[in-house]
Amino acid sequence: MDNRRQFKILTQLSEGTFGRVYKANMISGNNFSKVVALKILHGRWQDHEEIVQRSRDEARVLGLLRHPNIVKVEDLITIHQKCAVVMEFLDGIDLKTLITFANEQEILLPVRVTLDIMLFVTRALEAAYHRPISENNQNPLELIHRDIKPANIMLTTDGEVKVLDFGTARATFGTREAQTQALAFGSQAYMAPERMLQEEDTFYGDVFS
Repeated sequence: MDNRRQFKILTQLSEGTFGRVYKANMISGNNFSKVVALKILHGRWQDHEEIVQRSRDEARVLGLLRHPNIVKVEDLITIHQKCAVVMEFLDGIDLKTLITFANEQEILLPVRVTLDIMLFVTRALEAAYHRPISENNQNPLELIHRDIKPANIMLTTDGEVKVLDFGTARATFGTREAQTQALAFGSQAYMAPERMLQEEDTFYGDVFS
């Protein structure tokens, strides 16, 4: 809770290496209520400077991006001394869950559906890479996601495709905090060879994923 809003946790949506994502009810001072997704950093990382910096960077970079295929971030806050990101709540399932279900049921996803998903993800990554840093700085943001995989692609009940989890992203923007390369990021099954070899990171790595 901060001095303007209260968050009522409704259910846990997912958990990753760095934090948990909850469905929550955000209640403002004037009793306005809205369902949001709340991503809270695990307490064990609170003293790890680079992880905390990257969590804040994720919120800031997503605050710069307004694209129909990228999850929207509403705010960056602190809850019980833990870094937290307030995001739009997406009603749907991630692509990993869909693929797992299809495999279990021995169902093949239609080629057109697969290509449409790839198209929307590509549009999101292209927009993120070429988006100007600011109104006063028209140089491209050059955002590279670095962890594109089915679990980070959400399919909503409204038929939308959204790219999630920019916590490992690399970008060029003035308020970026994390500068070190002490940690290796990505998921091995979807990682480009040059990324696994710790060579120069480019947008080609996201295309490979």
